[in-house]
Amino acid sequence: MMHYLWFDTETGGTNPKIHSLLTAYFALCDKDLNVFDELYLQLKPSDITKINVVQEAMDVNKINLEEHLKDPATITYEEGKLKLQAFLSRNKIKGKRRSFMPAGHNVAFDKEMLWNQMISQEEFEKDVHYRTIDTSSITTFLKDVGILPEDLGNLSSLVEHYGVPKREAHTAKDDVRMNIDVYRAMRKQIQAKKQDMIGGTTNSLLAIVEG
Repeated sequence: MMHYLWFDTETGGTNPKIHSLLTAYFALCDKDLNVFDELYLQLKPSDITKINVVQEAMDVNKINLEEHLKDPATITYEEGKLKLQAFLSRNKIKGKRRSFMPAGHNVAFDKEMLWNQMISQEEFEKDVHYRTIDTSSITTFLKDVGILPEDLGNLSSLVEHYGVPKREAHTAKDDVRMNIDVYRAMRKQIQAKKQDMIGGTTNSLLAIVEG
């Protein structure tokens, strides 16, 4: 069993190759989805003249870029990579090649942001598995089989549907915490349906025997 590595990023735009990575939050969970370690990063390129954002993205994430760059807690991508590697290193499972299963909502985007701006795919996947748990893909499947309504899709809609605590959307930490809650609710929903199926099968067999 691997640890769950839930993560999310806030960025200056939607193109991982050109737009800047501004914040990232990582939460490690056990098999029961209890968070046991976390890492929050405020980030900037080492050369701040190369920062690239679009106003539309900044309106969504509500990051004040001037304050962000002046904040002593904001570190360079190179420093962020070292902190992430140390975070993973201290939580590795002994004897396991890859100790972490990446998880999130639209994980591919966040991985691309990390790989293009802060840490290479090769370095990242030394410890983190290439397979993912993605609540966006899971939602698509559950809609396809008729378990979830068609109008669901983004994280906020899932939070509302499952009635989990609503936090501040489009902040990396709160998005991760809401996503963990959504995934926990999804697991309970499927586990309940599994029990219903088992119970239904048992009752059907009893009816046949008793009939």
